[in-house]
Parts: sequence; C-alpha cells; structure tokens
Amino acid sequence: MNQEMAETLVRTGPGAPMGKLMRRYWVPVLLSSEVAEPDGPPVRAQILDEKLIALRNTEGKIGLVDEFCSHRGASLYFGRNEENGIPFGQKIRTVEKTVS
Repeated sequence: MNQEMAETLVRTGPGAPMGKLMRRYWVPVLLSSEVAEPDGPPVRAQILDEKLIALRNTEGKIGLVDEFCSHRGASLYFGRNEENGIPFGQKIRTVEKTVS
C-alpha cells in the first residue's frame, strides 16, 4: 500500500472520502448509561474528527449535537442543559432529533 492510499483510508473528517463513507452508517458513540439523568450535564464525545456533546433532554431522550455554537464558536459543553435545550446567549439550542 502506498502513502497516498494509506492517507485516503485513515482520514475520516468531513469531506474526506473515508469520512463520507463512514457517515452513511450508524456508528456507536456512547452507551446510554454514560449520559447523565434528564437535564444533567452534557458528555463530550469525538468521532470521525467531529467534536460532539451528548445529553438527555427533560423527557429523558438522548441527543447528540455539535459541541460548538455555529454562530460564535463557543463550546456548548459549558451551557446548562434545561427544558429540552441548552440556553446560549439569547438563543436556545434544542435537542429535537433524539435516539432512545
């Protein structure tokens, strides 16, 4: 295997050929037991070169969202998980799509 082929196989970031392939499949990130009680603190996770946070919403459903605010780039890890979302500035980042 040459260097170019090896690089193609190990790069999994967004836009990379292997990253595009891996994002077509469900990939386990955390056990549900690793995520705190409803409205508890978020848990950091990293997979396929993406930093994410996992949390339980008020109803107990688990959500996985990008760790960083898309507007300011600040980490949502430090936000409070309450009422089905993380209040951040004047906006609330809600957990709408969940897996239970």
